[in-house]
Amino acid sequence: MIALQGPYRTRPVRFLHIAEHGGWRIKVYGIRFRERDGPEEPDPHIVALAKQAVLPHLPQPAITDVRYGLGFLVVHQGQDRNWLLLDWWYDREILKQRLLSSPIATPSAITPAEPDLMACTWELAVHSFERQAWIDTVLNNPDGADVDAYLRQRLNTDV
Repeated sequence: MIALQGPYRTRPVRFLHIAEHGGWRIKVYGIRFRERDGPEEPDPHIVALAKQAVLPHLPQPAITDVRYGLGFLVVHQGQDRNWLLLDWWYDREILKQRLLSSPIATPSAITPAEPDLMACTWELAVHSFERQAWIDTVLNNPDGADVDAYLRQRLNTDV
């Protein structure tokens, strides 16, 4: 039997802001491991480092026949590492992703994550929410794709 570290504990998932970079509009979310009454959002310094490190990975130009200049970034200040998940919409209903991480003690030492990793249980809540927001506002919107409505859809919950 696999030995787990302990029972699942919820973590706050908070929409932080929209980041703009090279024609891209990226929803930025924060998740933070916390003990008792600690802060709900990642350290602002870690968020700034994350944006500086990952947003340049977005392809250019932002808007093409298969790119919409839209996506989301999850900055997860975890228990063991900081996780940075940059996802963007591609070719109508596909997500592309860059996954990076850094040690808790040295958050500026950002490197690509192992190639087989995708997301943890807390980060998957953001992916699930963003999937539904994309379907509702872009793919299945009776009035046509509404990217501004997509950007207004924001997750704030504990998962």
